[in-house]
Amino acid sequence: QGEAAGGDGGASVFVAENAAKRVLVPTGAVDEAWRTDPDFDDAAWIEGTGGVGYERSTGYEQYFDINLQSQMYGAHSSCYIRIPFEISEETLNALSNLSLKVRYDDGFIAYLNGSEVARMNFNGEPASDSAAVAQNSDLNAIDLEPFDVTAGIGQLHPGRNLLAIHALNVDTTSSDFLMSAMLSIGQRVVAGGGAVSP
Repeated sequence: QGEAAGGDGGASVFVAENAAKRVLVPTGAVDEAWRTDPDFDDAAWIEGTGGVGYERSTGYEQYFDINLQSQMYGAHSSCYIRIPFEISEETLNALSNLSLKVRYDDGFIAYLNGSEVARMNFNGEPASDSAAVAQNSDLNAIDLEPFDVTAGIGQLHPGRNLLAIHALNVDTTSSDFLMSAMLSIGQRVVAGGGAVSP
């Protein structure tokens, strides 16, 4: 996938929710290149598109296409997600703001080319068996919550880039889990009120 218009109010979307991705439920330490290197060998990871999660009751089914219940429930609270994307030099030079929008249950840490740009419901240094420190209610989890990740623009370069997400469930026996994200040009609010179109 590359730069495509549409979806987010006509803004340029670098990573759509249905973007191709690779997913791993880690059972031990993984080389941190998984989150820093677009060319990291993830051939053995789960391949798919759309959101990632599981639902033992009802509520999240429409938000994920990669079902991790058999890998996570009762066993693991962490999930690694790698989403490569392309940006042209022209677009990058003109880029002034960047928005990450996330549906999540219960926490996450997001990286652009290895640099952390956003986190929720986790403190400290994550490990392969980390869990979220708080719950995100099901009602909130299904909303695309926006995070201003403009500070991460400096981590991007022309060509192939990587959005990596360490998604976190609150515990291994949680009845559900969800992670779905999109990355796009965001709207910046300026003094005096009102949003300025990109």
